[in-house]
Amino acid sequence: MNLRQLSYFIAVAEQRSIIKAAQLLHISQPAVSTQIKLLEEELEVQLFERRQDGTILTPEGKEFLGYARVALDTLDAAKANLRAHQVTEVGTVTVGIPGSLSPLLSLSLIEEVRQQCPNITIKVMTGLSGHLARWIMDGTIDFALIYGTSTAMGLDFELLMKEHLFLAVDNSRADAIKSMCVDGDIAFASLRHVPLVMPSREHGLRSLVEKVSAAAGVKLDVRTELDAHELLLEQVLRSADATILSLAALKNIRIPHKEIFTAHIIDPVIERRICVAYASDRPLTRTARRVEVILRDLIKSESGAGWWRYASVNE
Repeated sequence: MNLRQLSYFIAVAEQRSIIKAAQLLHISQPAVSTQIKLLEEELEVQLFERRQDGTILTPEGKEFLGYARVALDTLDAAKANLRAHQVTEVGTVTVGIPGSLSPLLSLSLIEEVRQQCPNITIKVMTGLSGHLARWIMDGTIDFALIYGTSTAMGLDFELLMKEHLFLAVDNSRADAIKSMCVDGDIAFASLRHVPLVMPSREHGLRSLVEKVSAAAGVKLDVRTELDAHELLLEQVLRSADATILSLAALKNIRIPHKEIFTAHIIDPVIERRICVAYASDRPLTRTARRVEVILRDLIKSESGAGWWRYASVNE
């Protein structure tokens, strides 16, 4: 088994065609077919199924694809890391950011990286914490911000900050909730009277709220479940439903902040942890570590004011 075979295998898997893979690699189709056959013989499994709609990975092929990508990514990272000892930070870094934090951080991070490290190409991917954890482990991203500490094995976590959660409702329908508030705060027990739209139970925020609910003995009235962040906020604006989120999640150019009333939840405060996560067996390259430091500094500068005025950084 060699790097050429792994490269050819990944190309065929992504293109779903030996012909297209050969064109992409600028080599002949028989050369690709030969290397794939040799790889299958060495592994003693069939990696592809040839069908009318394309060359499709078998279950064994899908499993091997993850290993192949990690192998090539690890070698690329090793080369980049070794070269980084000799030159200024250079290379591509892919960062994962939860969808609710992306409007607050992504563009600022890209701008800071361009200013401080113009030779670094940065990519930002958004998703739920569970998705981000999987992308770290399969090598799709270098590191990510993740809410809480995922139970996924093979990840290391470093606490960055803690943020408080708020109740959010359409401002034109907020009179009942405003009457429950004292100095901008609302007691968690009052939430039993509020119809809610929340993410599904697989979502980290929902799990956190459910734990607080169980501990406080307060049954919440969840009427609707929506995992898409923008859809959830749209539902808040077009109905009497409220939701629970962080202030940072409201920094969205499509939804004017003045249209949403927020109340700080207390008794108890719902505190969410934001961590940086990376693969236990794949140290960050010097370039990736530089981007992580920039992200940490950005979060530190944002905390304690504005969208994160109820947040504290872990020093």
